[in-house]
Amino acid sequence: MAEQSSSSAAPHFVTDMTGPLHRLAQALGVQPEYRSAEGETVQIPDRTLAAVLTALGARCETRAQVEDGLRALDDARFARPLPAFAHQFAGDSARIPFTLPEGERFGLSLMTESGTRVPLTEVGPVTETRTVMTEGAPVLRQVRTVAIPADLPLGEHTITLTSGHRADTMPFIVAPRTVPTVEDVTAAAMAASDSHRRPWGITVQLYSLRSRISWGTGDFGDLRDLMAISAEQGADFVLINPIHAQAPVPPVENSPYLPSSRQAIDPIYIRIEDVPEAAYIDTDQRLAIQSLARRWGKPAITADPIDRDRIIADKIAALELLYKVPVGAARRAKFRRFVERAPQGMRDWAVFNAIYRHASSGGAKAKRAAKSLQKDSARSGKDTVRILATGVAWPQEMTGPRAEAVREFEAEHAGDIEFWMWTQFIAAEQLRRAQRTARELGMRIGLVTDLAVGVSAGGADSWTLDAFLATDATVGAPADFYNQQGQDWSQPPWHPRRLADAGYAPLRDLFRTAFTGAGGIRIDHIMGLFRLWWVPRGNAAKDGAYVSYDSEAILAVLALEAHRAGVLVIGEDLGTVGPGVRERLTELGVLGTSVLWFEQTESGLTDPRDYRSLSLATLNTHDMHPTAGYLNLADIELSEELGLLDADPREVYTGERSNRQDALKTIAEAGDLEPTDTMVGTIDDVWPVTVGLHAYLARTSAQLVGVALADVVGETRAQNKPGTSEEYPNWTLPLTDGTGAPVVLDDLDGGDRLPVIARIMNASAHEVAADRPVAPATMDEERPVGPEPAAVAESGTRPSDAATTAPDTEDDDER
Repeated sequence: MAEQSSSSAAPHFVTDMTGPLHRLAQALGVQPEYRSAEGETVQIPDRTLAAVLTALGARCETRAQVEDGLRALDDARFARPLPAFAHQFAGDSARIPFTLPEGERFGLSLMTESGTRVPLTEVGPVTETRTVMTEGAPVLRQVRTVAIPADLPLGEHTITLTSGHRADTMPFIVAPRTVPTVEDVTAAAMAASDSHRRPWGITVQLYSLRSRISWGTGDFGDLRDLMAISAEQGADFVLINPIHAQAPVPPVENSPYLPSSRQAIDPIYIRIEDVPEAAYIDTDQRLAIQSLARRWGKPAITADPIDRDRIIADKIAALELLYKVPVGAARRAKFRRFVERAPQGMRDWAVFNAIYRHASSGGAKAKRAAKSLQKDSARSGKDTVRILATGVAWPQEMTGPRAEAVREFEAEHAGDIEFWMWTQFIAAEQLRRAQRTARELGMRIGLVTDLAVGVSAGGADSWTLDAFLATDATVGAPADFYNQQGQDWSQPPWHPRRLADAGYAPLRDLFRTAFTGAGGIRIDHIMGLFRLWWVPRGNAAKDGAYVSYDSEAILAVLALEAHRAGVLVIGEDLGTVGPGVRERLTELGVLGTSVLWFEQTESGLTDPRDYRSLSLATLNTHDMHPTAGYLNLADIELSEELGLLDADPREVYTGERSNRQDALKTIAEAGDLEPTDTMVGTIDDVWPVTVGLHAYLARTSAQLVGVALADVVGETRAQNKPGTSEEYPNWTLPLTDGTGAPVVLDDLDGGDRLPVIARIMNASAHEVAADRPVAPATMDEERPVGPEPAAVAESGTRPSDAATTAPDTEDDDER
């Protein structure tokens, strides 16, 4: 739902207050400067700082307001008896501050997750005092600290401070020092003969890989079959795109990285024929579903863009028929248990979808009413009106999931809400079945999902989590080599203080949902756990500032939830990376991302044996052209065609051809290519070069290697073109081969290309040196990972953002 502002007037900020403004920025985590992609220090203008601070809730129109804000923040430290949240890593002993009136008696204890009470008696002396006004009277408050034992069990605990006639509590977590390692995850499934085999796997945009029985897009049935095909070739994982939920009715967003909700699975991936209820439908229902299925049969398998609007409409229609099928007691009980265990965010998503669909059912009359509301709002200059993608207005009285009007709606539309929860029940069953198939067939990791960096400003999460988001700013990236105007990803950022005040519960629930049912997870733009580029509403993408988060608290939550789920964590750490980020992630055991073309030093292409051990090594990413296109400069050709080149196209072609040719010459010198295979831009048969590149990559010291299915089949088109929206069919292209013919999953089994790459990967087996020193990723830790492009500058929105799975569910087919 797009939000329309009622006023275009920008707030007035004074700029003659650099001293207090910068102090307020520092207190709220807004960075007044940063190092650019070129390594230069960039100062954030006062006006931009003030706009970001305003988005955080501070008042910055006068110097007095700024100074009042500083005093209020300082006083707030003494007003709260306990912090909102605290943590420690296993083996550490944290010291927690607490504040009480002078001379007041108190007691402190910790209740472990399992219910064991631990007295906290190691209290330090008074460290600070402050007189604050309490109920109109001055009160002297004192700050002390209490030591937390170092031998506490892992988990979510509660600290209680009792004093006077009150008791205050705070969440306190103890996290493992590292997330599960590759060895941890693979050990349980590893046969003795596998102990020296480095895991490798397939990377694929699931929606692009269709079978002959798919309904226009790859689904969880296709995923299960791909798992089987990959396992037979010796692969240990399949990494897919985000499967987060999109809008419940057309039109839907095509980008899997701009979802409506990260707390639910998109029903578009459900295999209708595999729903257990399909076995019990009557003749009329079966005929209706078969009629829908026939639209997506063999004649519909073309290279044309995927039509998500038609697909989701047909799948929801089929799912509604299956939802109404009577089932037995066992099946009903299993669904009830799923709903009871479901996270609150998923339940709120179901309510949102029911409201969204109900509001959108009004047709032309509702659309006219929405336009009228917009006009009235603009004239009054007061409240904004939220307009859904369907062109109707969101009910203004339903301000959030806890609003009275929403509770009334829930009571009246319980069946509609239950339907959406049922789609999650079915999706979770199918996803778990795919993972179980992978493990049964010998995959040591199995499914690796993808977690997006954020959500759509008009989607379910932006409505349900509004209290924890900053709605007057969006997430993006500063200007760099590739995007000189910066990037705006149209996603509201987490509000750092509100998130902390909630004890990081929303983030914990997000991780918990995303980790369920997977062997690993890729976190898109993992640097966002440390800081995010905030673009204030009305500003250009480059006119923003970095806002810091309590990364240690967030990493503690991440480590604990990954430990509980037993998943390995891969961080997408490409781009502008802040100081110390990669080092801290390495300490935590998070794998980085090493892309062959980006692994370069001043002397040329990096030897793969010098890659970071703790990383996933690949030839490319989903934001690049596949190898067959990249080697023939299809990305530069497309950039020129779309007007994305700021420099002379001839200079860009010449520079990029030289860069890529030099890389191929290095690989040829290593013995993996013929010298005649290095002529970038004129390679007619790319397959021998693709094989050679994989042979070179297979020598990597990285603990994981990913093989793009698009490279295996010879695809030339990119799934996403950064810097574009409507100009290019981003995230809609079905998988095709080098001739442009559609590739269907059924033909991969028994194909001759995947076995060739598999033999290379399996032959490169070696003991993964977990304790090998990690090579630095770049010469400059704030410099983007990758070669400096030959004057390529593309502007636009961020392409990417990652997948959720769902609460625990079994998938036996009880009726």
